[in-house]
Amino acid sequence: MQKQFFIFALTACLSMQLPAQDQFGKSVHVQRDPRVDKLVDLQIQVNREAVKGKTIIEQGYRIVVISTNKRDQAMEVKSRLMKTYPDQKTYLFYQSPHFRVQFGNFRTYKDAEKMKAELEVEYGKSVFIAPSKVEVRMDQQETEKN
Repeated sequence: MQKQFFIFALTACLSMQLPAQDQFGKSVHVQRDPRVDKLVDLQIQVNREAVKGKTIIEQGYRIVVISTNKRDQAMEVKSRLMKTYPDQKTYLFYQSPHFRVQFGNFRTYKDAEKMKAELEVEYGKSVFIAPSKVEVRMDQQETEKN
C-alpha cells in the first residue's frame, strides 16, 4: 500500500513540473527606462575624468643615452636632456659601477626609434633602445586607442 502511494505521489509531483518547464521556451521582454542610459553615460564620463592625469606602468621602451662610471658626466647629460626635452622624463640609474641615463616613456618601438634618431645627432651612435617598464598617462592611452 505504501509503495503504491509513493508511486502515486511521485507521479503527481512530476506532472506538476511539466507546465513550469514549458514556460522556459517563451521570451521575456524588459522595458528599460531611458533615464538609465543617460545615467550610465554620465558615469562613464565621470570615470574618464577621474583617471585623467593618472599613470599606469606597462611594457614599453626607453632610450639609454649614456652608460658611464662617472657620476658627474651622467648628471650633466641628464640635465641637458631635461632642458632640451622638458615634456619627457629622464632617469638616472646606478648599477655598480655604471651610471645609466635613460630617456622617455615610449609605448612602441617605432616611437622610440624616432627619438633615438634625434638623440644620435647630439650624443653619438652609442645611444640605444632598451625594453623597459614605462609610465603611461591614462588619458594618452585612451586617445591612442580611439
